[in-house]
Amino acid sequence: MNFSKSFYYTVDHSKVEEYKKMLDLMKIPYTVEAPIVLLNQGANEYSFVFPNMSGRLYGMVSKLFQADGKPYPKNGT
Repeated sequence: MNFSKSFYYTVDHSKVEEYKKMLDLMKIPYTVEAPIVLLNQGANEYSFVFPNMSGRLYGMVSKLFQADGKPYPKNGT
């Protein structure tokens, strides 16, 4: 599957399953990236990564996370 990473949200590990259930119910594509455990800062935060999507779907996602997504860093940045 070709999954272009466009934007993301970080959440505490305790919220991951809750968000996964909601996104699956809404049939919104996403991947979850685990933190880098060697880094102390952010070690409990997981990233929900999303592809480019329509404005309607983005609106649903931003409402769920109660914020605008952060742009996913491109290679080399």
